[in-house]
Amino acid sequence: MKKIFTFFVAIMTTVSALAYEYERPGFEWSAGCDFTTAYLWRGMRWGGMSFQPDVCVGYAGLSLEAWANIGAVDNSFKEFNPELDMTLQYKAAGLTVGFTHYYYFDGTKYFGYNKPRFAYDEAGNILRNEDGEIEYKRYNTCQLEVFGKFELGEIIEILPITFLWSTYIAGDDWKVTENENDPNDVTLKRAYSSYFEVSYEAELPLGFSIIPTVGMTPWASMYNHYENKFSVNNISLKLNWEASLKEVITLDIYGIAMLNTAGINKDNVWPSIKNSYGEQRLNLAAGIGIWF
Repeated sequence: MKKIFTFFVAIMTTVSALAYEYERPGFEWSAGCDFTTAYLWRGMRWGGMSFQPDVCVGYAGLSLEAWANIGAVDNSFKEFNPELDMTLQYKAAGLTVGFTHYYYFDGTKYFGYNKPRFAYDEAGNILRNEDGEIEYKRYNTCQLEVFGKFELGEIIEILPITFLWSTYIAGDDWKVTENENDPNDVTLKRAYSSYFEVSYEAELPLGFSIIPTVGMTPWASMYNHYENKFSVNNISLKLNWEASLKEVITLDIYGIAMLNTAGINKDNVWPSIKNSYGEQRLNLAAGIGIWF
């Protein structure tokens, strides 16, 4: 863990120094980090207390961004879930399109986009663990996503609405179909997990802003555990306070409440805080960000 932390700090320091030295018209850069009490993303809780550095360099609308998560799975700090996301994107007239590669430092290949392979015993039967889950001979967890984002507020200032669509096109995103009558009749099909989001940023006095967001997945995907249905999996509200120091350092302090309605059914609407997938439905987080 210490090596990973040192690696990302070195990246941030080096890229920031280069960006400052070679700054010129059309060249842009940013560097900073968030400290958050929980890693929340698209309606899901991915971890506990986390440090999340970010570096972005760009020229004439084209940019390359490295974002990392270095945090605990939960607040016992017994397990950690490091992650590195690399994004290549192009922005013009409020529209951003690009690709993001997700990697989780779990020993699998960095560009392991190949289809998983099942593990078999000597009799040719698919191996399963004690819980009946399929075991794999080869499995990679990295993912490749294509996305488009449109910020209407950059075109019409009085309408600060942002639209986001993203779809996984490679990597770990497989829908498993099993035949109940034949344990060896199992198929893997790419799910193309997709997520659509609409958010609105309302400016408040004294440097505050409030951002309501609604996010959903249109079909069976990782966001609803590959169930074949539309799901609203992110209803969130973010309260943010921002302050700038001599236009060099920006400080963000924020709080987020995030509700995931995917998996709610007539048997677990209330008072349970778990959805039908056994995950916590309502999550809260607070954080502070420092940006250059």
